[in-house]
Amino acid sequence: MKTTALISCFVLCVLFGSSVSARPLAERLAADMEMAEHSILASLVVHKSSESKSLCSQTPYACVGADGAELGLALIGGSRSPAAPRNLVELSRFRMDGALSEDYKCYVAAQGNSMVQAASRLDAKKLAGQCLSELAAFKRRAGGAKFDVAPENICSSVADIQSSLRDVVRLAKAGSDCDGV
Repeated sequence: MKTTALISCFVLCVLFGSSVSARPLAERLAADMEMAEHSILASLVVHKSSESKSLCSQTPYACVGADGAELGLALIGGSRSPAAPRNLVELSRFRMDGALSEDYKCYVAAQGNSMVQAASRLDAKKLAGQCLSELAAFKRRAGGAKFDVAPENICSSVADIQSSLRDVVRLAKAGSDCDGV
């Protein structure tokens, strides 16, 4: 009887303690979005740096699995977070090309009207500045690693962001299913 009471008390304490210490969902989603954005930036910098041009051929382990930018975009684009449309359209600050750009357009098109609203609230100049400061912070955190990538190879210009925001609105209104995007 005493053992049963102690076990019951222990289980209740563990359950109560774990629910109290768990981060709220909104906080976890925000942290996930931030991590995904950083992953996109890091992947773009690494892939466009001259030191990493032959990274995959020299060290096959370096390129095993999905690319960090693709995973980051998938996390943001597929998120059900209320902030996801804003986070997704804010990615226009990065210079994306190839498959990453095509995937971005698909996620934008799938979001519909929420993308139109998010795009209308953004300031292209602010986004361009944000990308430049994120890139500078990334390079500082990298320490001894030499990332010789020029900002214009990573960050979109104000004019490019404005054009991208217009494209976001067009794609979102069209609501494409990614065929031919």
